[in-house]
Amino acid sequence: MARLIDKIFEKDRVFTLSNFMSFIRLVGSFYLYHLTVTKDLQPALILTFALIFTDFADGYFARKFNQVSEMGKVLDPLADKFCAALVMIALYQAYGLPFWVVAVVIGRDILILLGSIFLITKLPYVTPSAMPGKIAVTAVAALFLAYLLDFDPLKKPLEWLVFLMVVVSFAHYVYLFFKKYRDDQTPAV
Repeated sequence: MARLIDKIFEKDRVFTLSNFMSFIRLVGSFYLYHLTVTKDLQPALILTFALIFTDFADGYFARKFNQVSEMGKVLDPLADKFCAALVMIALYQAYGLPFWVVAVVIGRDILILLGSIFLITKLPYVTPSAMPGKIAVTAVAALFLAYLLDFDPLKKPLEWLVFLMVVVSFAHYVYLFFKKYRDDQTPAV
């Protein structure tokens, strides 16, 4: 575990452009929650697009500048999970998003976090985000925008798309977690 913590806080791999973008998304999600609950539409839309940009750009810059880090593998999905949870709660409070959607999104993220904590104690590295998880976050962002802009024709279809992507991404993460755990338990020949 100490080796992993040293690896997460590896010199020259903490203060990178991509980690800064993930950190901005994490902090910005709390302000987006406030703007959404108070129905301050224009600033909420601007901040939403800025946070969506950071979500797509952080991985691109990490790869482009060879700054992929264990810190980024922790910070990026953590920022995604906080942002998704906070906007789902804000939509429930201020815009009438059905509670089941909130429960499914936050429930999946809690289970993934618990699985990640378990794996971190067993593996000498951080498991990175997977594509189905990124697609689920993108579906959550689309649902958020549909509610924020009060675009009724897309609300129900996006609620079900979010549900489907959350289930698919959760199943994918469960598969990956068990595979990595099993592979780690298999003795090297």
